[in-house]
Amino acid sequence: MAELYKKYSEEGFHIVGLECQGSAENAIVQMCKDKGVTFQITTGGDLKGANVRGIPHGFLFGADGKLVGEPHPGEVEAKIKDLLKETSAAMAGPGPYVKLAALAAQIKSGNGLGTVLKTLRTKKDSKDEAEAKEAAMMFESLSGAATRQLEGAIGKKESEPMSALKTLDKLALQFTGDEIGTKAKSEADAMRKDPKIKKEVEAETMFKTLADMEEKLKPFQGSKNPKADGFKKLNQQALVGLVGGCQTLIQRYPETGAAKKAQEMMEQYK
Repeated sequence: MAELYKKYSEEGFHIVGLECQGSAENAIVQMCKDKGVTFQITTGGDLKGANVRGIPHGFLFGADGKLVGEPHPGEVEAKIKDLLKETSAAMAGPGPYVKLAALAAQIKSGNGLGTVLKTLRTKKDSKDEAEAKEAAMMFESLSGAATRQLEGAIGKKESEPMSALKTLDKLALQFTGDEIGTKAKSEADAMRKDPKIKKEVEAETMFKTLADMEEKLKPFQGSKNPKADGFKKLNQQALVGLVGGCQTLIQRYPETGAAKKAQEMMEQYK
């Protein structure tokens, strides 16, 4: 689950872990460090009305807040991928779409959305009243959702530059040929020219290498407890390289978001 969270969190997948066995808070914190857990964990978790007979047990919710199912851990990723597709489909609006079913399907794919908007602008003036009504509804929903994403990314340029860049790049690609895509590309290009942002991007790229190194550390007796002597001995050479890499990043890119993460990582292993 920790790996799935890292893989899909920026696309809207979130996890709340409900601890339900009365574990001490420091034990939970240590477990999270050992297992690389970065999602939210509660103490004394309880989900009223849930029929849980054993753990681990998960509940998967869609973007609309409705329960999708209770998949086995091995089935979760497939479900996540399906839900992400549905999230893209939601940009088309509630529908139902009969005349424009093909365009709704294209929106669901997440590709060529600039072309879709261009087509919808034309179809809004269709002599076919039903088609024109569907086009107006779909255009308003799609353009509105894209505009909100664009404005949200622009608003996060200073506070969360990497997240903002990822969203802008995605919008630029999805909405190529439309003013939304053009605006997103312009904003992303400007960010990359900003010396401060450029450092953030370079630092984040370097940190990703360190995160990959950390992921490859070998567990000792099933645990990656950084304080365990057995773990330290087993990964001695790799840990020297990891800590050294953290120090280099901090020195080269001070006061960046990646430097803060590198500092936290280094403190675990030094």
